[in-house]
This record gives sequence, structure tokens and C-alpha cells, in this order.
Amino acid sequence: MKAQRLRPTSLLAGLAAMLACSTVPVAHAAAPPVPDPCALVTVAEIQQIAGPLTGTPRATDPASGEISCTYEPAQGPSYIDIRLHDGELSAWKARTGGKSPVSLPELGKDSFVNPDADGYTELFASKGALILNVSLPSGPTAVATAKAIAKKALTRL
Repeated sequence: MKAQRLRPTSLLAGLAAMLACSTVPVAHAAAPPVPDPCALVTVAEIQQIAGPLTGTPRATDPASGEISCTYEPAQGPSYIDIRLHDGELSAWKARTGGKSPVSLPELGKDSFVNPDADGYTELFASKGALILNVSLPSGPTAVATAKAIAKKALTRL
């Protein structure tokens, strides 16, 4: 009897078929959890920056697609929102930076504030894959308030 010799192409085709049918689970790294925006700045820190609050901070339901926390100072701005976004900071700047966005290099590369975005002050800074947005009504102390809050929040992102 004559022995059959396997051709290399047949062997590779068989190996490829075996691998394709394999059910070995592949481990995927879990995405890190999105931080609670109400935990990025404590009530005491907000009160130190903006004064007493009228109530407790209110977080949105993450299932709504918005990750935010609203603080309501008793005096001064009627609200302060802290939001988390994903995406590219440059895209946010193009969309919300207005005509004259102010660079904030002390808060990180490409960080900026729009002091008057239709009556609101909007600050954007990024850390890792997240973009921090601090928003409050425009006013004489709005930019300083937003910067002070962002400095605290960025340490906890």
C-alpha cells in the first residue's frame, strides 16, 4: 500500500477551518465606568466657590444619554451644570466655542471657555477619553467660577 502525502495547502486549509469553527471565548477589556458627575466636585467645594446652595445636587439618569449634575446656588448664577461628554475637544470647540473662544492651557491642552454662548458661559476641558463641560449663566464672575469648578473636577476624572 502506498502512503498518501498531505500537501501543505491542504494542511493549512484544514487548520484554518478548525480555527474558524473554534468556540474559544475572547476576552475583551471592559470600558471603564463613567464617573458620577455629582461626585466630581463636593457640595462643600461648590459652596466654597459659589456660595450656599438651595438644595442637593441633581444628577440626570445616564439612561437618558446625558451625564450631568446640576447645582443651584442661593445667590449668584441660577444654576451650575457639570456635564461629561465623549468625542474630540476640537469638535466641541468648533461647535460651541463661538467667535472668540478663550484658551485655558492651565486646564489642559485645547481647553477653552466661551464666556458668552447666548447668555451662558461654557467651559470645556478633557482628561483621557472624557470631556468635562461646566456651564452657567454669563456674568462678571462666571469664567472664574467655571475655572475653579473645572480645576476641582478634573482631579477626579
